Amino acid sequence: MSAPVYVPLWCKSNGSFLEGASHPEDLVERAAAFGLPALALTDRDGVYGIVRAHVKAAERDVPLLVGAQLTVGDETAPSTLVLLAQDRNGYANLCRLLTVGRRRRPKGESIVTWEEVCGHAGGLLALWGGDASLLVREQQEPDEAAGRVREAFGHRLYAMAARHRRDTEVAEEARLRARAARYHLPIIAAVEVLYHDRARRPLQDVMTCIRHGVTVHTAGRLLKPNAEHALPRPECFAALFADDPAAVARTREVAERCAFSLTQIRYRYPAEHVPGGMTSSSWLYHLAHEGARRRYGGEVPRKVVDQLDKELRLIDELDYGGYFLTMHDIVSFC
Repeated sequence: MSAPVYVPLWCKSNGSFLEGASHPEDLVERAAAFGLPALALTDRDGVYGIVRAHVKAAERDVPLLVGAQLTVGDETAPSTLVLLAQDRNGYANLCRLLTVGRRRRPKGESIVTWEEVCGHAGGLLALWGGDASLLVREQQEPDEAAGRVREAFGHRLYAMAARHRRDTEVAEEARLRARAARYHLPIIAAVEVLYHDRARRPLQDVMTCIRHGVTVHTAGRLLKPNAEHALPRPECFAALFADDPAAVARTREVAERCAFSLTQIRYRYPAEHVPGGMTSSSWLYHLAHEGARRRYGGEVPRKVVDQLDKELRLIDELDYGGYFLTMHDIVSFC
């Protein structure tokens, strides 16, 4: 019997600078080789690898989930929250949160508040877990962060049980499951993927040392204790969560709820100021024909009118009207 197929929902590429040890393309290629139905790229506090992953995912016909791992809370004890865009609005909210977090911290750092996360929850799925998460703290107050996040995200909030075969994870996961039961959160299974192949583990160790300014011999617990941060094969992932197949199945549920793709967005030129009741296209049409009448002394030849209308239709189709209006303003000013 074949192993249950899962979707890796917590993957970081080398876009997570000095943490991820594989290119986005490597992760997509390995997901395709394993026959995985989708892959989520969730770089740390950014969407750095998304474009490269999107291009490779399109080539390999692997649906790509767009997201990021956010640092949330206070600087002394931050929490890990993975956000996945369900739709275009969710991607916009994700980018806004990343911008806010980056602007308030020095280069290479980011942090957002729980209030900011809750205020930008629309169109996003949240996966909450990890060692520093408030879900696993010994806090019982009814107004703690978990309650606010649960209210903001509703059925779009999941508790993320991550396993990497470390002895400390047993007690941590027990506390996470207790908090999840308290707030009625479904559990999803996860591995924090930092590289596509176990052979990349030494490279990840070296990058961790560079990040913290230490040597491999003095890094100690800053290094991951094993190589269990590679993208798992389906049978290995199923074995890792053999006691909770429902958590494995929910990874596919999460993937099915995320319909956003980079194909849904395109560059949009900033809107120009136009007279009331007019659009950029109609105002450009008016200016172009008015200019033609001036050039030809009032009577514009039919051939010129036809060519002008043809070009205006193409400009409208490509949504380039704003650009030509800007050029008109610059030339007029000069």
